[in-house]
Amino acid sequence: MSFFQEAYQVSIGQGQFSAITGNQANNTYNHYIIERQKKKRGKYDEFPNIQRGRVRRIKDLDHKESYGFFNSRLQKYEEFRVERTISTAKIHGDSSSSSFTVVSYKGQDAQKAWKKEFREFSEATNTTKMQLFGINRSSVPLLVFHGELVPLYHFLGGLGVLGQGYAHTLASNVCCESEAWIDLAQGTLIRGVEGHARHLYYFKFKTVGTLPSSASEFLDEDVCFRYMSRLSLVKKFDREVIDRLSWGRLNQEFVPTVSPIINRPYILSTKTNSIIAVGSAVWLARGPLGLRDRVLMPDGRTRFTLPAQIGIGTFSLSAYEWHSRVAWHSHASSVFNRLGIPLDDDLSSYELILPSEPLCGSVRYNSEQRPTIYLFVPICLPFELELDTHTWSFDENGRTPIPRHHCKDLGLPTKLERHGVKSKIFSWPSETYKTIHKWQTARGFDPTTTDFAHYLGYGPATWEVMPSESSRFEELCAAGPSEGSTFAESPCKNDQGQSMIGSIWSAITAPLTYAADEDSNISAALM
Repeated sequence: MSFFQEAYQVSIGQGQFSAITGNQANNTYNHYIIERQKKKRGKYDEFPNIQRGRVRRIKDLDHKESYGFFNSRLQKYEEFRVERTISTAKIHGDSSSSSFTVVSYKGQDAQKAWKKEFREFSEATNTTKMQLFGINRSSVPLLVFHGELVPLYHFLGGLGVLGQGYAHTLASNVCCESEAWIDLAQGTLIRGVEGHARHLYYFKFKTVGTLPSSASEFLDEDVCFRYMSRLSLVKKFDREVIDRLSWGRLNQEFVPTVSPIINRPYILSTKTNSIIAVGSAVWLARGPLGLRDRVLMPDGRTRFTLPAQIGIGTFSLSAYEWHSRVAWHSHASSVFNRLGIPLDDDLSSYELILPSEPLCGSVRYNSEQRPTIYLFVPICLPFELELDTHTWSFDENGRTPIPRHHCKDLGLPTKLERHGVKSKIFSWPSETYKTIHKWQTARGFDPTTTDFAHYLGYGPATWEVMPSESSRFEELCAAGPSEGSTFAESPCKNDQGQSMIGSIWSAITAPLTYAADEDSNISAALM
């Protein structure tokens, strides 16, 4: 056998052999079982990665050169140096052809800003917030949200007055003013990434609670009117509505003038240059002294109470503009009806004039062991500068004034500084008067009466109608200079001057009554 070549003296017993010839190689194989561990899903894996090249921007909605936020953990305001742009976009390859809202970040703090807003919206669990669809974590990161979303402030210019109030009230219930967005597909208002602030809450209805989140309620002014007019009767709410309606189409001027009346509002017909109605005055106190507890007295005076603590400080008094505007519009339909003025006339020719002469004074008194002191300001200031503009009294009804010498001992001013008359002039188009007329009807009142005004807390003599022709007024004017001379040199006097003067004087000297209103800021004393 070949493997015994050149062998000798070999003895082989029972056995079996295998012979392998040629070159040989021995190989050793090790076998391993490899188990590949699955990677744990992270928070970013919950959303698909959207390549920037697949995003086609259709329209830019908002752009910020810098982006700031309040860090609640550090309790301070921080600002990101980042350009943030929000756009409506399409995603290439999306079979649904849906629209998306894309937020892109570029700049030094792009990643920080992106992560902050990702944390805020990646865990949305309901329909009241923007819903995240996809992300991009490149050097110019993106957040891609479902749907075509539009900032609320984009709609403000096209909303009616009530629609604005509704939208602002609804926004305040959902989020802060700069975070309000409208989902166009769903027609609802939602909370989203912060955009530009537009001071949305100026027209918020403070007395209205929960409102439907449907945008259709405020995008259509007629729908909004019908909905809001069916809400329960609440005085403060109706005052807010009248305030919004009258403010929304305001034409205002502020001019120094010589007025036939000081600190009482009146309505002037610019067609005839005659006064058709005179309103009651309400004084507003300001200043560090803190005059408080304003009360409108039966004789038309306004009463304030000095604070109980030691009083050292200044104060100022001026006509209360808001009261005059709302009071006039609550009475306007009934005034026009009594004078035979149809609503189809050009009502912008009737101006509400608010002549105001601010009064200023300073007090230095010690209230220890002294009774309460009241300040009384008349319904209309005298034209003569040397005449008293006010009285002080320990009597809450003001029947017994504190003598002048005693006022000086108490540190109470006997003369208040007068700064001259300035007038605010308001006018509104017929449409505004018609809308308020319609609102009164929808709320269940007859606009030709003063019922609505009384419901709001404005008494029967809040506005006195001045007939255009009245022998009684002319007799008052002709009775002597003691009554008419106050206005004898008024620039408002014209061919109808005598009648106008008599009308004004009659209104000023007429006794006034007021209805108490527990909901009003103006408390009232009954006759």
